[in-house]
Amino acid sequence: MHFIKKEPVNADNSVLIDKNPWNYMGYDGKAYAKITYDDTGFNVNFTVFEKNPLREKTKHFEPVNEDSCVEFFVNFTPEKSDRYINFEVNANGAMNVAFRKDRFCGTNLALSDIESLNIKTKLFDDKWQAKYKIPFDFIKKYYPDFDIAKAEYVKGNLYKCGDKTKVEHYLSYFDIKTKTPDFHRPEYFGVFNIEK
Repeated sequence: MHFIKKEPVNADNSVLIDKNPWNYMGYDGKAYAKITYDDTGFNVNFTVFEKNPLREKTKHFEPVNEDSCVEFFVNFTPEKSDRYINFEVNANGAMNVAFRKDRFCGTNLALSDIESLNIKTKLFDDKWQAKYKIPFDFIKKYYPDFDIAKAEYVKGNLYKCGDKTKVEHYLSYFDIKTKTPDFHRPEYFGVFNIEK
């Protein structure tokens, strides 16, 4: 169980994305995620300890999962909707995102939606960071019933992958029980409780 806490957060509540459901070996990086919220939206922060991340994709809606990529899949009203949004971003800040029922049934978001997330990335010698904000106004476009004052939890998962990196890898925060890599499996989403 994971808690999404309200800013300011005194203690670090980052989580390590370390489940390796398909036993891909050889990747020695580490990815951490921290999700908080404030009066206007959810703040999503990733820190990935790896050198020279693959970052070939430069435009939104490109398959950034082929690069070194961090992802947050989330259903903001799981008691009322079977849809989720897949936020996937590489070290360039290029994002692929859609409103989905599953891997095969989804609608790309508008470019203006992506721009509203204010994506920022930063590269260091031994790590890279990606952060963005999901405004509540953005959420209500896709989940009209969402109300942060009443919301007790969301359901989702956090991922680190690199389909075409030097060392192919697929890591998750909550475990996934499929035979081959597949992040688009909302039946394995976990609970993120919203702390008031």
